[in-house]
Amino acid sequence: MPHDKFLRFSSVGVQMAVLTYLGSELGNYLDEKFASEKNLYTALCVMAAVGISLYQLVAALPKDEE
Repeated sequence: MPHDKFLRFSSVGVQMAVLTYLGSELGNYLDEKFASEKNLYTALCVMAAVGISLYQLVAALPKDEE
């Protein structure tokens, strides 16, 4: 049973990294398409990606059942 938990949470870091990377790429694309000088879309997309990945992490944590 502990081995299953390790496998489940070992991929969380990779998921967070991939989601953040995809958010930055989407933001870069939007900044180029809409000519944003201050990289506003990149910042917003990265923050949204980090927020989504943190939500996924909290949702995956085991619940305390007392």
